Amino acid sequence: MASKCILLGLDGATYDLLDPWMEEGILPHLKSLLSRGAKGVLRSTDPPTTPPAWTSVLTGVNPGKHGIFDFRDSYHRDPRRPLVSSRSMRAPRIWQILNAAGLRAAIMNVPITFPPEPLDGFMISGMMTPNDEADYTYPAELKSRLNDMVGHYVVDVDIPRYDVEIWSDAVVFFDDVERAFTRRSQAFLRLLEEEQWDFFMVVFVVLDRIQHLFWKYMVPEFDHYHTELGARVRERVRAIYTKVDETIGAVMDRLDSSTTLLLCSDHGFGGTKAWFNVNRWLEREGFLTLVPSVRWKKRLFYTLMSWNDSPLVKALVPKSLQSMVRGHIRAGRSTFKTDVLATVNWARTTAFFASIPSQGIYINRELVPEGKREALRTRIRQRLLALEDPSTGRPFIDRVMFPEEIYQGPETAYAPDILFVAQDYGYLGRQLFGTSAVIETSLHTPNGFHRISGIFGAYGPHIVAGTAVDGAEIHDITATVLYSMGEPIPPYMDGKVLSDIFTPEHRHAHPIRRGSNAQYETGDRAHEYSDNEQQELEERLRSLGYLG
Repeated sequence: MASKCILLGLDGATYDLLDPWMEEGILPHLKSLLSRGAKGVLRSTDPPTTPPAWTSVLTGVNPGKHGIFDFRDSYHRDPRRPLVSSRSMRAPRIWQILNAAGLRAAIMNVPITFPPEPLDGFMISGMMTPNDEADYTYPAELKSRLNDMVGHYVVDVDIPRYDVEIWSDAVVFFDDVERAFTRRSQAFLRLLEEEQWDFFMVVFVVLDRIQHLFWKYMVPEFDHYHTELGARVRERVRAIYTKVDETIGAVMDRLDSSTTLLLCSDHGFGGTKAWFNVNRWLEREGFLTLVPSVRWKKRLFYTLMSWNDSPLVKALVPKSLQSMVRGHIRAGRSTFKTDVLATVNWARTTAFFASIPSQGIYINRELVPEGKREALRTRIRQRLLALEDPSTGRPFIDRVMFPEEIYQGPETAYAPDILFVAQDYGYLGRQLFGTSAVIETSLHTPNGFHRISGIFGAYGPHIVAGTAVDGAEIHDITATVLYSMGEPIPPYMDGKVLSDIFTPEHRHAHPIRRGSNAQYETGDRAHEYSDNEQQELEERLRSLGYLG
């Protein structure tokens, strides 16, 4: 019997929560999987954000080859920075590799897979699907079948609808994300049994959505944890984690002697302690200039936003009024085009920060000639490393990297020219205009953001029980899937097979094979979202903190 593989993705899962909750006994199935199989930390991409990370899982290559660095395309490729889609990937996907070998693939709810593409198998698009009306399945008729299965299949929860700082709204949010997860889980388990497949990949995003909005309620190091609201939040979060654990148990129950189960997250999670207003810093240092007529509008908008976020206002102003103000703020948030393209004086700007997911600075190549870019990058790197938080008097930038130092491949030229890590992403760079401060605390809001350390697990007939996995990287997942299915590893892949998780007998009987020397093709296709679709996606991304 041919070997099969299930890849179960838990977006944003981290051992920081899983380990203590496994010890408490509320995640018994996950604990069983990891104790009876393999467990390790999975290092994400730099930076550890959803688009490059899941694309590395799908392709087995680093962002310098697959070309996805952000939810938007690179400024160096297209200054308008359109939203990315499945057609933005510039490396073969795992289903294409398996289909070429005569194997059938099922892809469900994986980010950056809209629009779905034809394949031998089926595909249900995940994050970046505009709405439930979109054609998000292949074959097309699968969409109506999904809705028949579960009543109404939810593509993505519309987070901008909720004001989760109001408990009544937070309850509705928890109800909706739990319902969405339950229906996806039901559909997944049905398709797992009813469809023919050799490889089945599914991603559940519910943990990531919760942690972006409520992280500080879940870990004792933050004051939010010790509040009455924190106890309420944790009760709901733990209940949802329990449902995820039950799905893991249901998958384990369905495994046969020919199937390997792999588990991974695209990144970990942690609390956002401060905002680093990078464009304000670049302006202060003389690298960026704003359009004067826009500056005062940005300052007014930011003042309103800061007023509503202040602890004093939260304590004294009725919550209904706060909610109304936040609604106006959300409605008034500018798109990227307004925030950067129309705000920056490009004739006098040599460098700018584009977006939260990229955590990087672009050089204005139209203004800075090639011969002067290296000196400019070096100067910005030195100043970043010397930059101090005025509240502590200490530098807060951990690392400053040039893309060629961390990426390899033809797409590296489209990456941000300078990338940085600040307090393990606890100090989060953002592109906001209008503030006068370079560093602002984020401790009064419950939000969290990604960390580099995700999770990896493996379970199945050929997996060594109790294996501790060291040095696993996110692009290793693809090669490990292929090896588990008895397939050769394409030579262009950056990822390695995590061979230590397999029994010595299996490794001896199935040595790692390499594919042919054929090079992959780097496509350059585009998918144009409609204006309404783009606006929906931007608001959803903004509510998660991905867009400023």
